[in-house]
Amino acid sequence: MRSVSQSGVVLQRPEPVVLQSVRTGARHRSSAAEVYVRQWLARELHDSVAQELTRMVIEIEQVKADQAGRRGALEALDSLQVTTRKVLANVRQTLLTLRGEPTGGLDVDVWLHALLERFQTETAIETRLLGEESWPRPISTHASINLSRIVEEALHNVRLHSGAHLVLVSLSATDGVARLYIRDDGRGSKETGRAALAGMGTLGMKERASLLGGELRVESSFGDGTAIELKVPVENLTS
Repeated sequence: MRSVSQSGVVLQRPEPVVLQSVRTGARHRSSAAEVYVRQWLARELHDSVAQELTRMVIEIEQVKADQAGRRGALEALDSLQVTTRKVLANVRQTLLTLRGEPTGGLDVDVWLHALLERFQTETAIETRLLGEESWPRPISTHASINLSRIVEEALHNVRLHSGAHLVLVSLSATDGVARLYIRDDGRGSKETGRAALAGMGTLGMKERASLLGGELRVESSFGDGTAIELKVPVENLTS
């Protein structure tokens, strides 16, 4: 409210405390409502769209295995899978934005060093990380999460089954393809083929590799340790 002094100067009369309180409360309610809506949308997108797209990517990979040798069908499935991954990546970016979380990922050496140091401290098994400078940085949050889960599962197997003294983690990138290689000097497996990999969390690691548009291979032989190799297009690490 305004008033005029005797000298003709316009004075600004302070708002009543009650009115200030009402306006402040309204702003707080509006902000709280906006946060609620954003969180609700994020939950709905995650529980419906994102999970369904993830399932589609994995199922397409399974169908591709059944269509081995049929070039036309495999090319069509590859195209469908690429499109689905792009939509899934966009949905994940939207989820991060709605939740108010950073949409950029971490430098791969940051979380890998932390992960390996913690593992070495807890198990007394020596770890070595090589070639981290060869990977792009930062990589996306989506890529960081899936890569860290693959490494965690590999280290979990080393902890429980290998009897290893050393774990080597190597990163490299050549011709647009990024490579993650994990090898231990443990006892390996007496089993061969699928039987050797059944209890090693291989399915979960392969599914995460598929979500990144990559391929994962596991080899384990008795007396020669276990090796895990992941290959992913470099562009998929940053998008």
